[in-house]
Amino acid sequence: MICLLRASLALVAAMAAPVGAQSLDPAVRAMVEAAARSGDPARIEAVVAVAKETNPRATAEIDAIVKAIADDRAARREAEIRAAGPFDLWKGRIDAGGALQTGNTDTRNLSLAVGAERDGLKWRHRAGFSADVQAVDGRTDQSRLYGTWQSDWRLDDRLYALGRFEYERNLDAGIRRRFVETVGIGWRAIRPAPFTWDLEAGPALRQTKFEDGRNENALAFRAASRFAWDVARATRLTNDTFLFVEEASSLQNTLALSPRLFGALSAGVSFTVLWEEEPAPGLASTSTITRLTLGYAF
Repeated sequence: MICLLRASLALVAAMAAPVGAQSLDPAVRAMVEAAARSGDPARIEAVVAVAKETNPRATAEIDAIVKAIADDRAARREAEIRAAGPFDLWKGRIDAGGALQTGNTDTRNLSLAVGAERDGLKWRHRAGFSADVQAVDGRTDQSRLYGTWQSDWRLDDRLYALGRFEYERNLDAGIRRRFVETVGIGWRAIRPAPFTWDLEAGPALRQTKFEDGRNENALAFRAASRFAWDVARATRLTNDTFLFVEEASSLQNTLALSPRLFGALSAGVSFTVLWEEEPAPGLASTSTITRLTLGYAF
């Protein structure tokens, strides 16, 4: 509450008192305030650059306005997080798609994915689940279930420690079930909008049961890359890569594009490559999944 009051007083002071030898024109001040309140780094940078170029003796006042509004937003965000319960402030997306073919064969395909994230003051939690199922003449021909939970503890504005749990069932690769537990370190290599790029590394334990009855427990090294690009205000491109290195290594890469249609609805297209160094006998080491879905953001 004290932080919020201080930020509000600073905002009022910045608006009320001109700084430097030149008082900022009201129209320019309104333009700078509107850009600062948008929270869009690219817009703020562009507007501030023009304002400073046309008002060179008011640069300190312009910086004070932007800082005061940013401090006020941060204080309000902190107060909101501190007052929120464990089930509040989750943001995410649900995607669903499917296909039906009748005639010589009755084929049904279903694709479902749910992803959610909660960003706190120190903790960030991410949860995800996806299912891809194909049934031919009433019999499940292929299926993949994949669930994850990851918790990140921020060490500074770029570095974080992580703990992660995964579950996978992939009949196409001969995997009846696989559990993975990971700890590690993450680094936000690229931060300013419209790009973010996280790199992660650490040890992992994997327990795999194959369709042929074999069981495999292994210590692995996990490396991950998460890249996101807001191509436009309503379109996002992502590329996520997860690599496990052990005696039977594996790789997963997903490239996805999600343009917004209207409101909370968006389209989705993604392409996933799955690779197993030692698949079950008779199965290919590489498989792919292509999804065309309709998504809802919450």
